[in-house]
Amino acid sequence: MLRFRFSLSYLFLFTLLSILGCSSDDGSDIPLAENTFEAQKDDVLWEGSTELQLMENDTLVFLAIGEGLDNGVLMIKVKFEGEGSYTLAKENGLYYDTLGGDAIVAQYTLQEPETAIFVVESYDQSSETLTGSFELELFPEAQINKSIEYMLRITEGRFKGTLTEVP
Repeated sequence: MLRFRFSLSYLFLFTLLSILGCSSDDGSDIPLAENTFEAQKDDVLWEGSTELQLMENDTLVFLAIGEGLDNGVLMIKVKFEGEGSYTLAKENGLYYDTLGGDAIVAQYTLQEPETAIFVVESYDQSSETLTGSFELELFPEAQINKSIEYMLRITEGRFKGTLTEVP
């Protein structure tokens, strides 16, 4: 009888630990660290740091700078009006790949009539913190003696960062 109770105790403990140890995927995103972003770039995870600059004329400049071997840079410019969805014009979205972080080896821009979306989901004025999301389809710009043949898709992008004001 003692052995039966001992087995039930282990079975109960094992079941409890199994239930508590399971991770639940409730569809919520893991919070981002300050001044970071993550996105899918051509269906591959792309992540790194962000810079958010507010220019004197209320232009918000968003930079997403990839880390590691994928050190490409995405730049988005919008007329900042707080929380909301912004549609980007051709000249307001740019991506470039670099070699070693300094030499540009490929450049992509928005094309007409395609547009992209940049969303500021929250803006805390007291801490100057912004969170948001972005999606773009960018097309290659031919470089001298080089041909780039595919479109670059950046999807499921999200960011968190501190806004700095630039005079």
